[in-house]
Amino acid sequence: MRKHTRSSLRVLLLFSFLWGTLAMSPVRAVTVDDIYRADVLVTDESGTQLRTGARAGLLQVLIRVSGRPDVEDSSLIRSALRNPSAYYYQFSYESTDRRLLVGDRLVPAVQLRVNFEPSAVARLLRDAGFPVWGSNRPGVMIWIALGAGADRQILGEDDIHPVLDSLRDQARLRGIPLILPIMDIEDAARISVAEVWGGFFDRIEAASGRYTPDVLVSARVQEESGDSWSGKWSIAIDGRWRSVESRALSADEVVRQMVDELANELAARYALGSSRGTLRVVVENVKGLEDYAALAAYLEQMTPVVSSSIVLLDGDLAEFELETEGQKAQLVEIIRMDERMILLDENAGEDRLLYRWVR
Repeated sequence: MRKHTRSSLRVLLLFSFLWGTLAMSPVRAVTVDDIYRADVLVTDESGTQLRTGARAGLLQVLIRVSGRPDVEDSSLIRSALRNPSAYYYQFSYESTDRRLLVGDRLVPAVQLRVNFEPSAVARLLRDAGFPVWGSNRPGVMIWIALGAGADRQILGEDDIHPVLDSLRDQARLRGIPLILPIMDIEDAARISVAEVWGGFFDRIEAASGRYTPDVLVSARVQEESGDSWSGKWSIAIDGRWRSVESRALSADEVVRQMVDELANELAARYALGSSRGTLRVVVENVKGLEDYAALAAYLEQMTPVVSSSIVLLDGDLAEFELETEGQKAQLVEIIRMDERMILLDENAGEDRLLYRWVR
């Protein structure tokens, strides 16, 4: 692999050791790696192909980070796409066995990997009026029943199937962390393909308990007559189910529509708008320097937190003042998914939250 790195690359190491310690703790939300990285197929390593690939990669990243497929409607975003080199710090190439159609002939494809600067991308989105969705995202458990003719099956984690490839590829493009069932003896005893196919939500919820997901999806994808496919999927957030149906010419397209619908809904809930405010967070059970350092690092890395400062240290009590983006309820929801702090009192004051630190 050949890498090209800008000299202006800023490597941030301040909380690396502490964050590594936190990452080993069990959490329900999932940290999505490489949301600021794009992989694009190009025909060669020329400057022209680099600009074309980087432009496509920047659009891919802007959609993933904002959660909004309509970002290109913004004149500011369209202007930025004409100069993608202002937003990336590294690119590399890898050979592939893929081919691209150029004119009327197939030519070997090279994979261009571009790493974009998070702060520059976030600033562009905010300037254009779009939200910023961080890398800490809800884990989505998906039960998908596939029907072709008289055959029906639940697609599991270890299955090899084109529908699963499309599902994973689209989820990766939109930055959605998927959890697929193992489909071992325990899963088989808890749920049947008929129950997934029929959308028996109580059975689906019970079978999902061992995976502790944040969001549940039950889907069925069915081959219809006339070379078409139909899909019906139901999404549960906070225990409330909502169902959507679609039809397309292929199972792959049905699955892509499902993932886009899911990503749009999650982004509307978790992506942060540009509004700013100040909030006090009081945390008890902070015992010693190690706890304080871990708590400070945790607050700093959260997407809604623009800046934080310590206001009070008194015994095992620590109080921080946070400058935040988005709504108070969004911050509360993100902390709830992480399970690093337990909410004791959401109404400790209009701009104050009371938590207990979980070591």
